[in-house]
Parts: sequence; structure tokens; C-alpha cells
Amino acid sequence: MTVTDLLASKMAHEDRCYMSQVAEAVKDVVDMAATDKRLVLGAMPSAEFLGEEADSVALCLLLENKSDDVLISIQHKLVEAYCWENDIPLLKVDSEDKVRKILSSHTDPNNNEPDDLSCILVKNADKMSSSESMLADFFDYIIKNEIEPFPVITLLE
Repeated sequence: MTVTDLLASKMAHEDRCYMSQVAEAVKDVVDMAATDKRLVLGAMPSAEFLGEEADSVALCLLLENKSDDVLISIQHKLVEAYCWENDIPLLKVDSEDKVRKILSSHTDPNNNEPDDLSCILVKNADKMSSSESMLADFFDYIIKNEIEPFPVITLLE
């Protein structure tokens, strides 16, 4: 193994460690925001909320779109464009099931679980947590370094 191979391997390991920290931060932010009732769940409710109160949004989480449903794709593109235009940090995550699991402890047993978790808005908190700060820094890093394609965060099990 060459020195270049060793350095590449070390950098790949560090990247995986950092991305697992980012995934943990996403989990923490969603969990805290759910506890504080600071979430807007679903593409349509998110689009409506963005139209009314975009200034109160700290973060938008979009599921990686694997659907063949054209309507969902259009809704995601509109929310994504609105977030870009209004400087709202936008991150993509990999799994609705994992998001649903994070939110399961916050679901009211008398209410049904939300059908659409393809888009989640996190409203501003009184004070930004360290996890929210980490996600903001991660988003800024992606933008400043023009990372393409936009990374999809693999949430932890």
C-alpha cells in the first residue's frame, strides 16, 4: 500500500466519522424540535408555512426523492427552490422509516402518525443548540465548497 493509498484511506475514514456525527446531529435536532413542537411535517404543509413564515425556519430536511410520483418531485423542487431563494439551510436525508422512528416517541397515541414525512421544517429555537450549529456549519461547508452532487445524509439506525 502506498502513502497516497494510506492517506486516502485515512481521509475516507475521517469523512465517514464526520458524516455519522452529522447524522447524529440531524437525529438530535429533529428529536429536540419535536419535543418543543417546532416541526412542520409534510411537503404541502411545509410549502404553505414557507409562504407565510419563512423567516422562522431554521432548517429544511428533504428525503432523498426515490419516488416515481411526479407530484412529490414537483413539491420537493418547489420547496427546495424556495429554501435556496430565502437562504434556509436545506439538507437531504436517506430514509423516511428512520425519520419516522425518530419521531415515534413524540407521536400522540390518539392521533395518527403523519402520512408525509418527505419534507420537514424545523422552526427557529430561542437558542441554537450545538447540533443545530453543527448542521448549519455543515450546510455552509457544502455551499462554500460547491459540493456536487448535494450529499444525502444516511441516518443512523
